[in-house]
Amino acid sequence: MICQRSGCTNEVPPGRRKYCSTECGKIVNRRSPVDEDLARYSAILRKRSTKISLRVCLVCDKKFLSEGPWNRICPACNGRNILLSSRSANTAGSDSVASDEAVAEYLEEL
Repeated sequence: MICQRSGCTNEVPPGRRKYCSTECGKIVNRRSPVDEDLARYSAILRKRSTKISLRVCLVCDKKFLSEGPWNRICPACNGRNILLSSRSANTAGSDSVASDEAVAEYLEEL
């Protein structure tokens, strides 16, 4: 039997069902960002204790489904904030501090 991932022509080894390797299985079964957002929002809806509503992100001005009144930054902007804070934590021991131009340049790369 041949691996069921499109583009892969390897033979499926004995003991495996569909894919020739775990890597092929991960590629086929990878969740897209949209799927992750839908899973997150369905988990929010299951909670029912939070006040869910459509809000405008304070950073990018796009609408997103908020978990409650405390959640005013969309997941995409929040991810950038976490990335920037982890980068600044890595350089916290050094004497150099990132200038505003360096931060602006980094954000333009995103």
